[in-house]
Amino acid sequence: MESYRDVDVHSTETDSSDASSETDAEHNSSENSEDGDGYVVSSADQSSDDEDVAHNDDDEDAFEATTGDKFLRVDSMTVEEIRALEFVNVAEAYEFYYQYGKCKGFAIRKRDVRRRGPKGSEIIVMNEFVCNKHGSRNKKHLIRVDRKREHRRLTRTQCGARLRVLYKKNKDKYVVSLFEETHNHELTPAKYVHLHPVYRNLSESDRAQVDGLQSHGIRTCHIMGYMVAQKGGYTGVGFTKKDLYNYFDKKMRSAVKDGDVSAALNYLNVKSSTDPMLYAEYSVDGNGRMKTLFWADGTSRSDYFCFGDVVAFDTTYGKNKYNYPLVIFSGCNHHLQSVIFASALVSDETTETYKWLLNTFLECMNNQYPTGVVTDGDGAMREAIKQIFPDSTHRLCAWHLNKNAGENVKNVGFLRGFQKAMYSNFTVEEFEEFWSELLKETELESHPWVVKTYENRSLWATAYLREKFFGRIRTTSQCEAINAIIKNYVRKKGCIYEFMHNFEQALVGYRNNELVADFNSKFTDPVLSSHLHLLESHAAKTYTAAVFKEVKEQIMKVAALIVKERFTMGDTLIFILKKYCQTGFERQVAYDISTQSFQCSCRLFESRGLPCSHMFYVLKEESIDHIPASLILNRWTKDAKVGFLNMNSTGDLDSKMMEQARFGAYCSAFTTFCKEASKRNGVFGDVMGEIMKLHHKYCEAEDPIVPTEKTYVGDPMNVKSKGAPKKKKNAPKTTRHCGYCQSTIHDARNCPERLDSTDEEDFAVDSVSGNDSLSKIQKRCKKKARGDYGSRAKNKCSQTPQSETGQSGNVAKTRSSRQKKCSQKPQSETGQSVNVTTTRRPDIRTRQVSQMFRGQPMTPVGEPVIHPMPIVQPMYPMYGMPTGENSNHCFGVLQQVMKFGGQN
Repeated sequence: MESYRDVDVHSTETDSSDASSETDAEHNSSENSEDGDGYVVSSADQSSDDEDVAHNDDDEDAFEATTGDKFLRVDSMTVEEIRALEFVNVAEAYEFYYQYGKCKGFAIRKRDVRRRGPKGSEIIVMNEFVCNKHGSRNKKHLIRVDRKREHRRLTRTQCGARLRVLYKKNKDKYVVSLFEETHNHELTPAKYVHLHPVYRNLSESDRAQVDGLQSHGIRTCHIMGYMVAQKGGYTGVGFTKKDLYNYFDKKMRSAVKDGDVSAALNYLNVKSSTDPMLYAEYSVDGNGRMKTLFWADGTSRSDYFCFGDVVAFDTTYGKNKYNYPLVIFSGCNHHLQSVIFASALVSDETTETYKWLLNTFLECMNNQYPTGVVTDGDGAMREAIKQIFPDSTHRLCAWHLNKNAGENVKNVGFLRGFQKAMYSNFTVEEFEEFWSELLKETELESHPWVVKTYENRSLWATAYLREKFFGRIRTTSQCEAINAIIKNYVRKKGCIYEFMHNFEQALVGYRNNELVADFNSKFTDPVLSSHLHLLESHAAKTYTAAVFKEVKEQIMKVAALIVKERFTMGDTLIFILKKYCQTGFERQVAYDISTQSFQCSCRLFESRGLPCSHMFYVLKEESIDHIPASLILNRWTKDAKVGFLNMNSTGDLDSKMMEQARFGAYCSAFTTFCKEASKRNGVFGDVMGEIMKLHHKYCEAEDPIVPTEKTYVGDPMNVKSKGAPKKKKNAPKTTRHCGYCQSTIHDARNCPERLDSTDEEDFAVDSVSGNDSLSKIQKRCKKKARGDYGSRAKNKCSQTPQSETGQSGNVAKTRSSRQKKCSQKPQSETGQSVNVTTTRRPDIRTRQVSQMFRGQPMTPVGEPVIHPMPIVQPMYPMYGMPTGENSNHCFGVLQQVMKFGGQN
């Protein structure tokens, strides 16, 4: 057995140098065949892996070879012409045989190579290329008993086709020393040639395309479909779907070769160089493995500083291969769009984990507490909020409450009333009165779920939350919407590094919606349609397009309002309003003339931050042509972010928070400026001069930042998240056992012990269920009458049961060659006959006589109870069936069969 070293061929300045260099790169990167990532270059005597050398086939038309000054087509060359070929280097020889094999319909591989010369300057003096079916698989791989995988199909047939080239020093070229054309196997037809591994490869252009598509969330199967359509079919693609999956998998494994978590932390570290406001923190367990990971980029933090008065956070599952739940902190911006404040991966959903998460969130946001928090009602989450956000108002998700109500209370009237109690703008007294009447009507005063939900009414009833600001957030549905978008970019079994990269891509597209909404709000104007033209025009200039629609609805409702009473208390005007032709509706508005402040009993401004129709009516009555500043909440205006960054930091806001917000805005502006300025020639000196002037004018020297020492964090272990576990596709099936003897050879229907017990006890049970229809019962009785119960039923006879004394009654016994077994009605311990009723598929164990009739009849749980009754008068009033010997219905026929032995 001859040893060898892997081929190391360097390209030269020839027409085939590009292809050969790509071939060698693929060859040298595919030494490990066990991983299945590439192909192996080996001797047939030393390797049993049927894999070939990958090749870069960028030029499909390169089917020409040169001999002297003469060009020849590879597919039309004769044996003599091939043996007369000369090559500048080994790569050119391999390229020729590669194209020759592709034309003829067989795959090739490199078999043997010999080198000479001093170490470091060796030259190849011989190289041999063979058909991929050359040699045979080593027998030691076929007789192994400790294999974990199935044998791969055999592909080698000891084919002798080959091409060998030798180096001629006097010519400084490689000449053909041996060429065998004959194969001992059938050549591959043209439509299958592209499926040979050696002819499958992703070119550089293909890699650029598929990488770009995958980075934007396109699934691998869809990428393959796109490439097939682009190149006119699977034959022209040059690779298979499996190759594409392997390419992405190999690329991802190379990115996380130092550890998944280490790659993710390095990704955040690199990202922080372009986003100085990025914040990230993680924790590890006792084994040094990652337990939690929290991060928020500069845009998310800026959004929280502007719109972080209300936060909704929820967990979602199945976003990474470790089953770590993803927690998303989200809110609502000035376009009524969902914005992401921060994200986290947690190992569990305990109170301690949520406490760590909320504390980290506060530290990231400079201890700015939200005024309201919306969650799905998880117990651990609720306890953590109570401890970390003691002054924040906690609200339960309305959608989850409705879902839980439907699952726990099966009362349509209550469900409708529950929604009204949850959403209606009641006062506390009105809510209590409505709830009491609702429970009386539905008679659910003592229902455990209703009682428990009522105890937590301050977390979900609008009557208790109408004076707390929640914007338009009443559910965590916006978190669900974000999860639906992320789902298009994230794989369920992806690593954390891949998840963070794809998550960033999802955010980029999601945040572009805000840019589009900004454009529509600032550069388009709405159509004014109300008679309060001045107020509507001022609202259109102030609010964003989405918020203006809601404000306009309130302006349009002014026409239906009527003043019921008006009086003055000092500097305050009190208006009592009612609706046109609607009794029982009253709203009271207080208007302070000196401060131009308003307060309405509907509490819309306190809960939504928008002026209500009652306030607009007062503005109309007082002839005010604009919306007072006291009624304009800055978070709903077009300049919500700009106004926030221009605010002085001497007020109630944290100066450090303002500093970081401005820092992020400056970095974003300078990044764009520097990118454009670097493209211009001759302006570098002017640009740097202006930057230095700004630096001397506004900046002061600061202490240098000392980088922290890099620490290693281990990858997490798989955890079990909430919900039922999914069944594995290839999971081994559980072994089924017989219900009588627990044997694995047969089932209960064919158990010999059960058949023997049936013969010994001379017993049979007719299965008649109350769930069976009348037609099924009659059909079954007809089968019984003609002895058509299957092969076993045909071999049965019938006889009447014996009385207490053991004497038999008047029985007409008949036996034939086909009737070897008998059946009888079972008897109770007292000797009375028992009519047994079971379901259509009774538990096999209940059919044992020793268990069923010991003391009291036994039935499986959920089956009808067995009641003893006389056989002479079987009564089934639920079907209205007459009984007796002359009856044609079920039990009449059944009695006749039992009495006359099936002769009728």
